[in-house]
Amino acid sequence: MWLAGGLHLNEEGLPVNPLKWWIQQARGGNTHGGLLHMALNVLSCPATTVDVERAFSFGRDYVSFKRHRLSASSVTRGMTIAFYSKSGKIKPGTLRKWKENQKNEQKKKTKGKSRDK
Repeated sequence: MWLAGGLHLNEEGLPVNPLKWWIQQARGGNTHGGLLHMALNVLSCPATTVDVERAFSFGRDYVSFKRHRLSASSVTRGMTIAFYSKSGKIKPGTLRKWKENQKNEQKKKTKGKSRDK
């Protein structure tokens, strides 16, 4: 059975990163009978609770007194965007451009409705 063996080495003689290996399997379309999703869930979990504690602390700061009535999905979306922005995964100015595009689209819709009348 292939799971009974030890950690295999790659061509350079280095240990294989199991998370990367499963990601490569996913890209290749091989789900290993559903084992792929479980492996990715388990291997991508943080090894400590520090990340979880940091997330709760960040959430407490994000949901201020004025934001306590936000829906769960709004809090989730907002915290996700804030986290990615704070960690540098979203380029500066991207959110501003998106918001401007949303406003421009809304203006176009409003102008189109006023012309139809």
